[in-house]
Amino acid sequence: MDEGLNGRPAQLSLRRYGADGEAHAHDDFDQIVLPRRGVLEMEVDGRGGRVQAGQAVLVPSGARHAFAAEGDNLFVVADIGSSLFAPFEALRQRTFLPVNAPVRGLLDFVCGDAARQVEDEVAALWAPLLLRALAAGGPPSADPRLARAAALIDRDFARPLTVADLAAEAGMSQSRFFEHFARAYGKTPHAALAETRLRAAQRLLADSALSIAEIAVRTGHADQGVLTRAMKARLGVTPAAWRRGRG
Repeated sequence: MDEGLNGRPAQLSLRRYGADGEAHAHDDFDQIVLPRRGVLEMEVDGRGGRVQAGQAVLVPSGARHAFAAEGDNLFVVADIGSSLFAPFEALRQRTFLPVNAPVRGLLDFVCGDAARQVEDEVAALWAPLLLRALAAGGPPSADPRLARAAALIDRDFARPLTVADLAAEAGMSQSRFFEHFARAYGKTPHAALAETRLRAAQRLLADSALSIAEIAVRTGHADQGVLTRAMKARLGVTPAAWRRGRG
């Protein structure tokens, strides 16, 4: 068992960060920070980078690291003990890791619950799947051009973003951007934007008293009807029914 995790093989939580992350190290476990919303600036043993759409970070045990984020953000943090991490030692050679389709699926699963802390039993099963998915991703980092466009979706989803806007952010032609984005993220830019808007609407339905019409506008849906159709198509429920079920 892993003393640093109080006998647990893994611990999983959803966290939001501010601009005052003091440098520190974890001596008893490895940590993986994965993006859900926003951008987290990270420095790990002197190597800087970002946790953002398409890219995660691995902080090995004993590595000194600092971090900072601005604005609305949400990250999945996996603290993993040595017993689970042992078969995946090679991952420690790669500080910043691409978030591939299997990893995105795992993130969708664990973020389905708004709780900040995930049950230990779930974390113990989820963490090995995460490590396998990251190890299968191969050493190349996510294309930073595509990551910029994905970060724009995460940041400005309420705006009427177009493929032209996203391609310009990536510095690519529209056709080339569309092809490369779909290959890298396993979905089209339109689908990624729609999913981000729907997740934002779900959060506001659960965490705010705003009207459904206001939530629709704030999350980039043209009106309440558009949001209702999107939720029924994706989740099988109306916004009102989803809100009642979360209450």
